[in-house]
Parts: sequence; C-alpha cells; structure tokens
Amino acid sequence: MAPMLSLTDAAIISTVLEAILYGFSLLMFIFTLWIVLQNRRRRKLNHGMVGAACAILALSTAEMIVNVIRVRDGFLVIGPRLPGGPEQFFRDVSSSTFVIKSCLYNTQTLILDGVVIYRTYVVWQNVWIVLVPILGWCGLLSASIGLNIALATASTHSGDVFAVQTGRWITANYAITLATNLSSTSLLAYRIWMVKRQSARFSSTNNPLSPILRVVIESGAIYSLTITTALVAFVSKSNGVYVLLDMISPIISIVFNMITVRVGLASDQRLSAPGTIHQSAFSTEVRAGINNYPYGNSLAIEITQYIEQDNESVQETPITPTVVKPASVTFSSAPSVLLSQLEP
Repeated sequence: MAPMLSLTDAAIISTVLEAILYGFSLLMFIFTLWIVLQNRRRRKLNHGMVGAACAILALSTAEMIVNVIRVRDGFLVIGPRLPGGPEQFFRDVSSSTFVIKSCLYNTQTLILDGVVIYRTYVVWQNVWIVLVPILGWCGLLSASIGLNIALATASTHSGDVFAVQTGRWITANYAITLATNLSSTSLLAYRIWMVKRQSARFSSTNNPLSPILRVVIESGAIYSLTITTALVAFVSKSNGVYVLLDMISPIISIVFNMITVRVGLASDQRLSAPGTIHQSAFSTEVRAGINNYPYGNSLAIEITQYIEQDNESVQETPITPTVVKPASVTFSSAPSVLLSQLEP
C-alpha cells in the first residue's frame, strides 16, 4: 500500500512551510536586534546571546538554501535521471544535501538547548540544579555525531530514514532533545514562578514576572510539541516526518527570539510608565538593596529587569534604604532572579 504522503509531495510541502516560517523567524530576529540596539544604553549587552541568535538564524538560512537546492536537484537535475525518479532521490538519506541539512539542524538544536540550560543556570545560580540537563546536552551531542555518521555511511539500497542503521539515531536525537529541553525549561519556569510568588508579598500590584513566565512556558511548549509530533511521526513511519524536520529549523529561531522580544517589549512598557519604580515598597526595597548584591549594579538586578532604570534616572531620583518593611519579611530573604540574562 502506497504511503498517504509521497516523498515528492513532502518535499514541496516542507519547502513551502519552511519558507513561511523562515520569513517569520527573520522578522523576529530583526525585531530582536531593534530591541537590543534601542535598549543598549539601559543594560549591558550580552554578546553571547546576540551571537547565539545570529548563529541560529545563519544556520536556519543555510538550511533553507540547502533545502531549495535539494528540491531543484530532486525534480530537475538528479531525480529525473534515477530509475525511481524523484522519489528515489528524496529517499536517499546518504546524499550530501540531506547530510548537510542534518548537520545544520543538529547544530541549531545544540545551541538552543545550550542557551536554555544557560538561562536556567543563571536564574538558579547552582550548577547542581542543571546537572541533568547538562548530561542530556552531552548525550545529544553524542547522538548528533552518531546520526550524521550513520547518514553519511548509509547504504543507498536501505538508505531511508526509517532503516535500522539511521532510525535508532534519529529516535535518540528526538528523545534526548525533548527530555533536555523539557527539564531545563521546567526548572526555569519553576524558578520564575517561585520568585513571582515570593515577590507578591512585597506588592499587590501586577507582578512584572507574569509575562516572563508565560513566554517561557509558551516557547518551551511550542518547541516540545513540535519535537513530540516529529517523534510520533517517525515512530509511526510516516513521511510527514520530512515535513516536520524542515519546519523545526525556523521554529528554533522563532522560539529563541520569543523571550527576547517579549521581555524587551514589557521592559519598555515598564520603563515608560511614570513613577513605576516609586509606586511600591517592594520596588523601593529592591533598588535600595541592589548595592549589597554580589554581582553589583552592572547586571541591573532588581528581582526583575522590568523595573530597572539607567544610571541618570537613578541619580535624579535617589532612593533611601529607610523604607518601612513588613514585619514578617526581610529583603535578604527575597529570592533574586537574573532575568537580565534572558535577553541580549
């Protein structure tokens, strides 16, 4: 019985969907750069995050180009000359274009998972908390190397993605990246939720960590759902996995930039609100105690970067540390979260 979705159909559909998502990821990247450049006077630029964003977009662009070349070769150049036609071309996972696509995708996955682990470490400040995600990342690196070696050496007679030689590596890649991303994202979201709950004791106003928590959960859910769908499609030996594989690349770029864009927009809104930092004892206490934090003013640590101001604003409106605090709460007991690291 012929599959419901042929490989030629999958190649066309995946290229169209990837192009649409790539356009959206490019727009998100431009928006991210605009936010970074606009806010560079307020906070220290995180060159590592900017570099990661550029690397992910560059890899996504390269994969888009390779996919277009692959479609051209399959339908116009190489495919028509093969005995099985374009179907045989798209089935062969040992072809150079497919191996290159796999390398590009694996590199993007490693960068994204690495950044999520880094963000989790930043808000926890405890390497033992992120030990399991780090081990998962190391396992993903090993599985990625094994997968690409298996693809490059696959036999042309049994060289489809569902063959035993390549199938076990693909399953391992999907499973490990899903577990790594879920564990690190859950730890990150839990830490932000915990700080949000603790900070509610200082102020009854809308908590600025709420939109951060939502976007962390949403971005993690989008990526995890896509990986889970791809894993199910692969286990069920559906050619739809080819479509999902091409879609994941721009989705990685979108997910990476979602947090930066959302944090930047909320930060601008917060900063533009007159008197925001003076409206609650909580905000005043945090500003008053910032000099005692071991990382100093350079990281603008105030339980959330939404209530940060540049040095000029702080100097114009000095805040004294003599605010009356609730009897049951001390400033030193309030957890801190370095959310300035969540965006470049």
